[in-house]
Amino acid sequence: MISTWRIALRTLLLSLHILLGLILTPLVLSRHPGGVLRTHPRIESWWHNRVADILGVRITVAGYRPQAPAFLVANHISWLDVIVLGALTPTDFLSKYEVRRWPLIGWLAARAGTLFIRRGNGEAAQITEQISKRLRDNGMLTVFPEGTTTDGTLVRPFFSRLFAAPIDTRTDVVPVAVRYHINGHHDPVAPYTDDQSLGENLRGLITRAKTEVMVIFGEPITLSGHSRKQVADEARNAIIMALHSHEQTPLGERVPAPAAG
Repeated sequence: MISTWRIALRTLLLSLHILLGLILTPLVLSRHPGGVLRTHPRIESWWHNRVADILGVRITVAGYRPQAPAFLVANHISWLDVIVLGALTPTDFLSKYEVRRWPLIGWLAARAGTLFIRRGNGEAAQITEQISKRLRDNGMLTVFPEGTTTDGTLVRPFFSRLFAAPIDTRTDVVPVAVRYHINGHHDPVAPYTDDQSLGENLRGLITRAKTEVMVIFGEPITLSGHSRKQVADEARNAIIMALHSHEQTPLGERVPAPAAG
């Protein structure tokens, strides 16, 4: 735990930083392929890095950071994943549509180029086309194919339909393993799961001295001759292996990924 004044300082700095993002965003737009106005990537990276600094997030990196165009595939533990990966790479994100409705954060995410997906509404083809266009425009996109967050002790099966776009555009699929830990052991505070609110999760992060996370960038996966399910399975297995090789406590049950898309 940290002192009360440091908690108050972090809360104040985080609030001011979000406000600064709202003010800066309309002033630092850059024109991207297709004529779309978006927040400049350098500003996005700076903003994410500053959030990590304020919250005391210490990031360790293994592997080589990918270059655009690239399709990054990561396991999903927390909303903090976006901050961490956004601080390390000039990536856009694919997110559930509910995030678009979050006060302030949803608006900032949209301006930063986040693609929002509605599940179960027959929009798979439209989402694939949006992802493909982003990749053809020499973009970098990060997706969380588990479709939900976990407590970090396992990696859920991947939805394989998300891999149609990189296969169609022949874009590198890069597995990215994210692991929050306390001295190498499982971190129970960082995960943002369905049984807590965003405020509750944020409170847990603010009231402790530091949050440690390791990000492991894997080797690009060969797409030639592979189906969506094969690429999805290979990406998931690569992430599980990377987590296993850097952990001191075991992951949950490792089961073959069923066809999810």
